[in-house]
Amino acid sequence: MFDTASRSKLIGACVWAQRVMLAILSLSAVFFFFADGGTTLSVSTLVLATAMLIVHEGLNKILAGPSTPVMDRTQFVKHLDTLMNPDSKLGRSACIVLEIDDFDDLKMSWGREAAETASGETEQRLKTFLRGADTLAKLAENRFAIAIGNIRQPELGAVINMVHRLQDAATDVIEVDEASLHVSLSAGFCLSAQLSGDTGEAFLSSAISALTDARTYGPGAARGYSSQTPAQPIQLKATMENVLAALREGQIKPWFQPQVSTDTGMVTGFEALSRWYHPEKGLIQPADFLPELEAAGKMEDLSEAILQHALRALKSWDEQHLDVPHVAVNFATQELRNPGLVERIKWDVDRFDLDPSRLTIEILETVVSQAEDDVITRNIRALGAQGFRIDLDDFGRGHASLSNIRRFKVGRVKIDRSFVTRVDDDPEQQKMIAAIVSMAEQLEIQTVAEGVETVGEKSILSQLGCSELQGFSIARPMAVEETAAWLKAHAAERAKSSELLRNSR
Repeated sequence: MFDTASRSKLIGACVWAQRVMLAILSLSAVFFFFADGGTTLSVSTLVLATAMLIVHEGLNKILAGPSTPVMDRTQFVKHLDTLMNPDSKLGRSACIVLEIDDFDDLKMSWGREAAETASGETEQRLKTFLRGADTLAKLAENRFAIAIGNIRQPELGAVINMVHRLQDAATDVIEVDEASLHVSLSAGFCLSAQLSGDTGEAFLSSAISALTDARTYGPGAARGYSSQTPAQPIQLKATMENVLAALREGQIKPWFQPQVSTDTGMVTGFEALSRWYHPEKGLIQPADFLPELEAAGKMEDLSEAILQHALRALKSWDEQHLDVPHVAVNFATQELRNPGLVERIKWDVDRFDLDPSRLTIEILETVVSQAEDDVITRNIRALGAQGFRIDLDDFGRGHASLSNIRRFKVGRVKIDRSFVTRVDDDPEQQKMIAAIVSMAEQLEIQTVAEGVETVGEKSILSQLGCSELQGFSIARPMAVEETAAWLKAHAAERAKSSELLRNSR
């Protein structure tokens, strides 16, 4: 393995050679164009091109470094069992668990693809710091574990130094398309000497316990395991069982986030967002339970539960004489493939004696752009024909064509929050929003900017012509029991603002 200095020199040499060959190749091409075009020049150019390709491949191999296999949790625990064996030849060891901070916010702000890129890049950076005897595991999309053997004395100082180096590796900017992402890592670690005679599972759990402690100190913190803090093993199967039980018992319900008109300030509707309110742990965010439901094939059950609650809420608002035109419910690809979807939704709406236009079906732009499935196509078109509203969610992230927007009778596009965040400070984002709004106006469809969090964003989005706004600057998602009070307070605030405006004229 190359040391850091040798590695840097080799990379520098390859880059220099690549640039030189590119320059020579360019000159050869120019000379070939003006010259007679003989065989010698053609062969020369071909040789140079081949040499440059070889150098390029060599550079990539050096940059990639040695291939380090990434273990899963089961493999990693078995490896830790080996390290904990008193007869292990790897001597004193340590387990380090690192987690990308605020990963859910990263996904919400920049999208799943950007988050996956950040996770993959972080994994590659961690690999570059490992020695031959060290092992890397990926426990979750934003969580990694590293086992280190043959730690020199003093072992605590060596591990702390290693943790800091690993954390520093993640601080460099990660470029994703035209965005520059900044990530940090929280870390927890445990020394094998602290757990004499224990298992690999206990070793890992102790490091995770230290990570949990570190997270209470804010992003980028690191803590070592203390015997005063009991280990907190993670049981993935138990988590799956708990989520499914929560769905059966009705603990997973919609929380409602309002959408308002930029012209009038009136509430145009609510979006129903899945939330799990655990009787002991409190509110649990979707990122912590949706993957388990998807893996268990229970997304249709979740959709049905959310739909029932949403329709019941609409009926309740009507009975209280509260003006809520419609409610939006998200439908994923799995539900849209159900041949009986249209009839089921229509039956549910009829049962609550509601008009189909009161229910908005939200589908991801990526679903529309990849809608080659005949069942999905038929379902979306049939829902539109029945009078249900169709919203295109996360618009700008996928590649939905204009013909698909018209074909599926899309009534609104929801502008992805990646375009909305800090739009008041970014002229380029303002141009993008203006282009989307202009396109929507030409197609006679509405626009909703989602993820609006500041007064500045709210103001510029209104100026750019967005039809509606949704986000924390309007209101956070709330339980259905809180919606009536919020609607009344919002109506009173609107009336007060209108009165002030009239008096100022």
